[in-house]
Amino acid sequence: MSTPRTGALVLMLMLSSGWGCNRKPAQEAPGWTEVDGGIRCEGLQHLACTGLYGEGGTGWATKTVPASVRPFEPGLTLWSDGLEKSRFIFLPPGTRVDSTRMDEWRFPLGTKLWKEFSWKGHRIETRFLWKRPDGTWLRTTYHWSDDERTALELTDGEQHVPGTNDYEIPSQADCQACHGGRGDGVLGFEAVALAHAGARGLTLERLVQEGLLTHAPGTPPRIPGTPVEAEALGYLHMNCGVSCHNANLGALGSTSGLHLRLEVAELGSVAETDTWRTAVGVKSLFRTSGLFGGDFFRVAPGDVKHSTLLHRVAQRGSAAQMPPLATHVVDERGHALLQRWIEAMPPTRADR
Repeated sequence: MSTPRTGALVLMLMLSSGWGCNRKPAQEAPGWTEVDGGIRCEGLQHLACTGLYGEGGTGWATKTVPASVRPFEPGLTLWSDGLEKSRFIFLPPGTRVDSTRMDEWRFPLGTKLWKEFSWKGHRIETRFLWKRPDGTWLRTTYHWSDDERTALELTDGEQHVPGTNDYEIPSQADCQACHGGRGDGVLGFEAVALAHAGARGLTLERLVQEGLLTHAPGTPPRIPGTPVEAEALGYLHMNCGVSCHNANLGALGSTSGLHLRLEVAELGSVAETDTWRTAVGVKSLFRTSGLFGGDFFRVAPGDVKHSTLLHRVAQRGSAAQMPPLATHVVDERGHALLQRWIEAMPPTRADR
């Protein structure tokens, strides 16, 4: 996996070249007023002004999502420190997603996406992406008030959000660190996740049925392997590969050589996936005193003690932690899944 120093250097270069999320000047006027329980908008400083609850905040009072804004739920789960999530997308009428490259969808101008995070039924934050008329993306975050009467733009993020399990709202710099890993900067709304069992709402099948893709896949992508293998590959894809550990040069983990994203053309067998080829039996440069002596591997078949990938997903608060951003709580279920996957592999003498 990429070192913190390498990741930090890449992130600094990305931000200095203008890839970061937009930031509002501190002196800018609020851009909204509350009127009879609704919101009158002059800018995008209030979530109600983004269109999630109707244009101009018309549905804010009742939190009514218009029919043009489509809910969706990928079949693969991204760990977010135990918070519940709801996702929505708006595709301008008459437009289609350019799926010429099935692993790198390109979205039409005017596309909007939202992801809402809740803790025990209480809204905490909503992230917003909007592809502007000039083709650039606005990426920002809205923090809900305790009474949920307002949700205002937050650019610097917030750690240890009160009333949660130590949850962190990422800053706008952090958002680019993840979204830079895809060609058009969108995470989660993609072929593999929307075709996987458990996907709901605007799934890959529904996109094809409604003619919302320029190129429909010949067959829906399916993750290969036994149930444990498929679940582990899908977990690594969504939590590590989509945003960071893939071959896209904008991804922070691209230069590590550990690529965990599932590419549609490489789903014929487990051994064909980048995950297997770059992780299983591949020697690891990472060392930790918590592991036994001898050689270390990213994934050592049948040997969890010498599998550094498994060790790092169980770390928080140190340079060894993976994922490195916006998580303070170990995903115990995900860790147990990866352990079962490794234990189920026949032990071999890895010589790479």
